Amino acid sequence: MDRKTKHSLLIIDDENVNLKVLNQILAPEYTILTANNGLDGIEKAKEYLPDLILLDIIMPDMDGYQTFSTLKKNNKTMNIPVIFITGVDSEEYEEKGSLLEAADYISKPFNSLIVKLRVRNHLKFRKALKSAASANRSKSVFLAKMSQGMRAPLNAIIGLSTNYINNINYPKDINDSFLRIYNSGNLMLGIINDVLDMSMIEAGKLELSLSEYNIAGLINDIYLFNSIKYEKKPVDFFLKIDENIPSKFIGDENRIKQIINNLLSNAFKYTASGEVELSVSSDNAVSADGMCMLIFRVRDTGQGMTEDQLSKLFDEYTAGYSGSFSPDAVIGGADAGEAGQNHEGRGLGMNILMELIKMMNGRIVAKSEVGSGTLFTVRLPQKTAGAPVLGKAAAENLMKIRSAFGYRSDNPEPDSAIPFAKVLVVDDVEINQFVIKEMLSYYGLEIDLASGGEEALEKIKKNDYNLVFMDYVMPGMDGLETAKKIRELADGTENSGGNKYKNLPIVALTANTVSGAREMFITNGCNDFVSKPVDMQEMNMILKKWLKQDT
Repeated sequence: MDRKTKHSLLIIDDENVNLKVLNQILAPEYTILTANNGLDGIEKAKEYLPDLILLDIIMPDMDGYQTFSTLKKNNKTMNIPVIFITGVDSEEYEEKGSLLEAADYISKPFNSLIVKLRVRNHLKFRKALKSAASANRSKSVFLAKMSQGMRAPLNAIIGLSTNYINNINYPKDINDSFLRIYNSGNLMLGIINDVLDMSMIEAGKLELSLSEYNIAGLINDIYLFNSIKYEKKPVDFFLKIDENIPSKFIGDENRIKQIINNLLSNAFKYTASGEVELSVSSDNAVSADGMCMLIFRVRDTGQGMTEDQLSKLFDEYTAGYSGSFSPDAVIGGADAGEAGQNHEGRGLGMNILMELIKMMNGRIVAKSEVGSGTLFTVRLPQKTAGAPVLGKAAAENLMKIRSAFGYRSDNPEPDSAIPFAKVLVVDDVEINQFVIKEMLSYYGLEIDLASGGEEALEKIKKNDYNLVFMDYVMPGMDGLETAKKIRELADGTENSGGNKYKNLPIVALTANTVSGAREMFITNGCNDFVSKPVDMQEMNMILKKWLKQDT
């Protein structure tokens, strides 16, 4: 075998005779490194990164167990498999090695065939693991790119249908068609988001984004979203709010909404008629570090589950619930017809739900009875923000919320017009320009367009804009490079001119929603971030945030 293709082995043993014997057995097939003690072995492992380590247990100064623990604590050597070797015939030693998760255990005196086979088998196993990990990474990258690529065309589908729903100039059948397009686009977006979340989970890149949030705002958003979404179902939606719950927490508000909205989606899906209730409370104990248990309960009077279905509920990719319950039913999806109807699941939802709860160190419990409904209880430890409790008046006001039924267009009211402001939209795709321009037209803004970074720079030099929407992925000069060049225009310019480029709000437009994307844009000169497809409510907030009459 060519030396360059040989696997490398590190043998750590304080007895030269053992090193010599193992070298004779293994040298014909492998590149051999040796060390006479634990410290030397650790240094050689970090320097050469062998494919496998054979480690003696009984050594002076630092024994094999101490050496093993040190290797596993180092990022460079922690994944190198270790086979313990010893001349002591004791089950205690073998048990201890197994508890430390050593790859194997070889006894002295050495049997040449056993040594060769065990080394060979573990190297084959490690190669298989590496191949599997590489394939998994490739799959995750592919899914992430696919998901991001599909979000861009959905920008047109959802954006344009949102603009034209409830247009008084169209007959009812046209409005209904746009509503169906809008709902189908949102369903597809949900699937894409699930795929992207799942790929991030598998790649170990799904992260929580912690910030302070108001519990009243979170409850209000959840209620309005679901009451509008399921307005046509003969199901009453109730809120039950504990007045003693802290009014502010620190956590990932959007992920909490995702968890609860998905559970509510399941409740509405499998309740043909009756009621769904969301109750929100907390335990009254606040720990010394300000942690408090936030408790959500989602109760429905739907078809319920058998004991067998309930026991399999949290199993990966389990389908059940009268032959139609699937993991995606728990996290949402297309609006259901009657309960008991067969629904095609995406097979990802429960995995994502459980992963989010686990990341928050939370817990979910389900209770159900056939014909009587289901109760999900989610407990999420959250850090309190030092604010007072919600109070009786606020809790009562939340419980009195009633949404006006019928589709709610997200188009701004006439008094939201911003005719004093001039906005530049930078995007190389014409349909994306059209969608954003249509959204902005409701505000009476003066809108200018640019199809790339170079054109945007020239227009910004010649005009005074109040806000720039900047696409990220563009040929030639991408959005980040363009944003940085805009900021660089402020250098060497007189104060008044420099401020024009320094203070110009730039909002990134992108289909890239992976963790860390927002920080990447902010670091590179952007002020804010909007993901495609662009939501009208989010657009409304962005304009209110960055366009002010006095500026």
